[in-house]
Amino acid sequence: MESTLLVLLLVLFVGLVVPELFRKLRLPFVTSLILVGAFLGENGIGIVQPNETVAFFGFLGLTFLMFMAGLETKVESMRQSAWKVGIMALINGGFPAVVGFAIARGFGYDMMASLMVAIIFISSSVAIIIPSLKDVKLFKKESGQLIVSSVVLEDVVSLVLLGLLLQSVDPITNLPLPLYFALLVVSVIALKMIIPRLGKVVMKQGFFRHEEHEDQLRFVIVILMAVLLYFSAIGMHPIVAAFLLGLVLSGAIVSEKIFTQLHTIGYGLFVPVFFFMIGTQLDFTIFAGVGSNLSFLLTIIFVLVAAKFASGYVAGRIVGISKSHSAMFGVASTVQLTTSLAAGQAAFTLGIIDTALLTSIVLLSIITTIFSPILLKLLGHS
Repeated sequence: MESTLLVLLLVLFVGLVVPELFRKLRLPFVTSLILVGAFLGENGIGIVQPNETVAFFGFLGLTFLMFMAGLETKVESMRQSAWKVGIMALINGGFPAVVGFAIARGFGYDMMASLMVAIIFISSSVAIIIPSLKDVKLFKKESGQLIVSSVVLEDVVSLVLLGLLLQSVDPITNLPLPLYFALLVVSVIALKMIIPRLGKVVMKQGFFRHEEHEDQLRFVIVILMAVLLYFSAIGMHPIVAAFLLGLVLSGAIVSEKIFTQLHTIGYGLFVPVFFFMIGTQLDFTIFAGVGSNLSFLLTIIFVLVAAKFASGYVAGRIVGISKSHSAMFGVASTVQLTTSLAAGQAAFTLGIIDTALLTSIVLLSIITTIFSPILLKLLGHS
């Protein structure tokens, strides 16, 4: 018990102090936590020795991270110019996925690990892209909405494919995959129709007598727990379930205060533990010297960035976006964070990928999270 509290205290202290120090170097909050975790973890100086309780906190952090990512996704924005969004997502997700699969197979990884790399190459990070587009005054423009909607669609597709892959490797249910997928689609549609209406009915009928925002927060947390239990019962991986639940609730939570409270709960306690724990599992020594691991790392980074940028630029030009905005789409889509880290962590836990591949994925996330927003800002002001 005491060791658990010490580890949590250290993690939260690091999450409070270190990002402020790294901010002077313009390193994002997530990046600083991962790097400190790698330094203090068992593959670093070995101060932090995680146990089951700390690992559970990290799991809760992963769940909250995916839930908030889904909550920040507005499906309604994808309904406008649906064909443009579809074309942009298909090109910007499909081409990098084929390239990623080919790279992994070329370096000797098996089919499952290669499919995992392909899924990661599909995704981007809407949580990083939206603030970056707001900084360059593009978010509210048509091009900005097309970029955001395309990235959201790519993330949804990658998470659905991730769920199917994890289900095939480590089945939680005995349902055949076609029936499982059909049940998943029906469940999401039903919840999307029922939960917002249920929230309005409960709040308007005077069931609660306490502070309104506190009641809404409790309602969201109860729904979160109940739906996660339901999705777990039908065999969905928790990280996919959390994202889909956030997607379902994205139209139901209209109060900025409730959203802020949920963000505070997740990012104030659980999410920092998850990113710190990701860092403790890294082993950068595997890339020491010149060898296949280093070659794989460099290939993953440079080829993903090139494939994402090129496909994003081409897709933007095909649907009629200007050259500058198409270039910005290409740059924005290179960012890898939430989905990549979540997929990498889940795959590593199940033994689908090895330490070298996990470390490559995390380094890819760190590099693109640092440099893509900077380059996007330069393009926006050019």
